[in-house]
Amino acid sequence: MRSAVVVMPTFNEAGNVRWLVPRVLDVLEGAGWRVLVLIVDDNSPDGTAEVAEGIARSRGGVEVLRRPGKLGIGSAYVDGFRRVLEEHDWAEYVCEMDADGSHPPRTLLEMLEAAEESGADVVVGSRYIPGGEWVEKSLKRIIISRGANLLARIATGMHVRDATSGFRVIRANALRKIMDKLTELKSGYVFQVQLLYELYRSGCRIIEYPLKFMPRRSGVSKLGGGEITAYASWCLKTMFRRIGGW
Repeated sequence: MRSAVVVMPTFNEAGNVRWLVPRVLDVLEGAGWRVLVLIVDDNSPDGTAEVAEGIARSRGGVEVLRRPGKLGIGSAYVDGFRRVLEEHDWAEYVCEMDADGSHPPRTLLEMLEAAEESGADVVVGSRYIPGGEWVEKSLKRIIISRGANLLARIATGMHVRDATSGFRVIRANALRKIMDKLTELKSGYVFQVQLLYELYRSGCRIIEYPLKFMPRRSGVSKLGGGEITAYASWCLKTMFRRIGGW
């Protein structure tokens, strides 16, 4: 049986987790996948962890990793990846997925099937290839995202149109090759590009799959100005190191 663990970082996402997690399980299990949704919760005051644990008790297929506070999405993914590789070695794929409803569960299934059919090590849900789009036409968010992706391509040399996308399918064996490097990565918005760059540098084959990026169902975005500044700084340093050979 094909198998995957979906790592889903959360902070104050109780309303979204309540409908999203069962939907992910229904879609993947219905297609014959063995699946576990791993919620990595940063001590959400709205009871996100308790909601997820309730789903686990009622139907299974869910595990909650509780953390003591808001430590950032990058470290949440690193802790989640480590849990998967150490305790769920049956999983062929490790998936990244936002808890806010912007990543459709049906597209996750299609990305897993694309990985199976193509043999790719990484499948990125992409808004910037044919068939992908922002369903919510927020001009500000699109401009920021477009600029960030242009900067990522210049800085890293990767030919990935949507390197900032947090919707991914990664072969567990590919992730194992770079786990020792992940603790060195920053934990904010830049994490997704750093992670993809490490996979790219390790020789992984990366493909993109069309993503219709949906509006957040509830709650608020957690991206701030400081995250954008840190992102730009990392990209510039990476570009100078890569081009200058230092």
